Amino acid sequence: MKRFIVILAVALAGCAGPDRAALAAADAAAVAAAQQQADARRMAEEQQALEARANAARDIARAQQAQRELAAQEAAARTLAAQELAASAQAQQARAEAEAAAELAMQEAAKRQAEARLAAEQAAANKLAADKAAADAAAAAAREQTVTPAAGGLDVVAEVETTAGTLVVGFFPDIAPGHVKNFVELARKGFYDGTRFHRVIPGFMIQGGDPLSKDPTKKAMWGTGDPGYKIKAEFSTRPHLRGTLSMARGSNPDSAGSQFFICHAAAPHLDRSYSAFGELLAGHDVLDRIAAAPNQPGSDRPVEAVLVRKVTLRPRTAADARKDG
Repeated sequence: MKRFIVILAVALAGCAGPDRAALAAADAAAVAAAQQQADARRMAEEQQALEARANAARDIARAQQAQRELAAQEAAARTLAAQELAASAQAQQARAEAEAAAELAMQEAAKRQAEARLAAEQAAANKLAADKAAADAAAAAAREQTVTPAAGGLDVVAEVETTAGTLVVGFFPDIAPGHVKNFVELARKGFYDGTRFHRVIPGFMIQGGDPLSKDPTKKAMWGTGDPGYKIKAEFSTRPHLRGTLSMARGSNPDSAGSQFFICHAAAPHLDRSYSAFGELLAGHDVLDRIAAAPNQPGSDRPVEAVLVRKVTLRPRTAADARKDG
């Protein structure tokens, strides 16, 4: 195009004369230069446009990459949040299930405790009824067959085996036959086996023979038990000395049943008011040991139980003489 313009300008200049030809040539050159400049500007602009498009494409690519990365991060965050939510829901469900299981276990335990308590109460009620029935039967039998003095078979010795040692006692059938017969008959039945010395006052006496003392659950009632009947008093002039075996009773003189005591020291204030029916023949050291045992604070009940393991009866011999302790 530029070449065509130059040729045209030269041709015109040749037709117009020397001056006009020069002018035409100059104009043609100017036109050509202008065209070159325009072409150069256009090419530069095209180059800039190309570079701008390239830059824009790179920017777009970077933006798209950033968008993809952001989308990936958001997706990862959503996945993590969903996982955490699921884990939290699972933990809440597990906690709820554990709490429900614990509540159920507590309810079951409470139910079992209630059932056990009811069974224990029922067993206690049954035992109480059985004890009452046995006591009533014993009382009825006692009413039918009262204890009366008898000379035969009472000249015996009782060996009272305790957890502290053995006490050997002899009896006074000549002055208290009814009490001797009562003690001997109860001993032969094993009535005293398993009882305890529930009342111990050093310098005074040790007391036992209560059947209720066999049962620790009836501790509050120890000292009130009997065989289901009472026997008449047999007061005498026999003094209450150390080792005297005498019968415990209530305010009624005829209220003795099975409880007895052995004097740890002389107790003259009991003379003619309590039925002495025997004496300690051997085992004064055992008597002292029982009397010296510590009692519960503010009580005359020993801290450690002194039990009567067994009472054995045997005929009295010449060797069974009183041995003062």
